[in-house]
Amino acid sequence: MQKRIRKPQKSQAFIDTEVKCMSFMPVNRNGWWIKFSTSRDGNVLLLFTSAFTGQTVVRFFELEDEAVKFVNFITECDPTEELVFQ
Repeated sequence: MQKRIRKPQKSQAFIDTEVKCMSFMPVNRNGWWIKFSTSRDGNVLLLFTSAFTGQTVVRFFELEDEAVKFVNFITECDPTEELVFQ
């Protein structure tokens, strides 16, 4: 007797989030891999990973202007040194 493999069902909350969000391919800028996702509400999720150290920084912003400022700040930082946030 063969077992049937069932695919897990996506919850309605997952489907709602999936429909509201757009995710973009990562880009490499100044030694940082940058991936970002946006939602219809205007929220931005940023993920930065150093190409040299593997350090990862994740930030969520409600305002697009603040996200742009943070992207500029990170890309100006040296990707070979660890960042310390206080």
